[in-house]
Amino acid sequence: MPAHTLRAPKRQTPTETRDPDLLPVGPRTKIGRRFIYVHYESAWNFHAEHGWLPKLSKLIAVPGVNGVGDDGSLNRAINGATAKGGTVIRPEDKRLLQSGEDPEEAEFYQYGRYYSTTTGERWWVEPGSEPTVTPAGRIIWNTDDSVVVFARFRKHIRDAGIVEPIHPLVIAEKTANQRARVEDLQRRAAMNPHLADKLAAAIATLEAMRTQPDDPATKADKKAGRKVGRARRGSVDG
Repeated sequence: MPAHTLRAPKRQTPTETRDPDLLPVGPRTKIGRRFIYVHYESAWNFHAEHGWLPKLSKLIAVPGVNGVGDDGSLNRAINGATAKGGTVIRPEDKRLLQSGEDPEEAEFYQYGRYYSTTTGERWWVEPGSEPTVTPAGRIIWNTDDSVVVFARFRKHIRDAGIVEPIHPLVIAEKTANQRARVEDLQRRAAMNPHLADKLAAAIATLEAMRTQPDDPATKADKKAGRKVGRARRGSVDG
């Protein structure tokens, strides 16, 4: 074949390679799995603004782990938690609705929500969690804001009577633990003046913990990036 000159090289047409409503997932990315909350009677902690709040555990849909079926079903795990005295916080519980809320726009009702990902998987999130994806594809979560929302979620669960009120003996136990922490800080602060602020905060918390709750429901007897669309609602059972 005689020598010949090739024509000008082809140009690559710029294309959008990433759907802005999908969370980017790489081979090492650990995504949020489907879950349901459960509360055990002694699991409480003290919140500076809201007082005693139920501490929630998760039953996570990982096949073959903690009673989860091979198909990802949480039914056996839920039955196991109930047998241990746990109260399952079912997403469809109408008590999760706040006053005047439309179920379709509710903040906590149907809390089992997810974002779609580039791999087709679902990334399940806790109430209040919202991701921002940077131009480089890094996911940044609104940690500070989500902590505030999650505390309100726990408060609503308490106030709506979805869990049993905190028991007086649990308050006594938690208060004793805090008192021991104060005493430890007092001993250390004598030789470490920089602990003074931490000691003052611990004492204030202890005094607040000693105050019986007034609410009947609790009485003992940004960087540059793009926001991803709202999390979708889904069934925790699969």
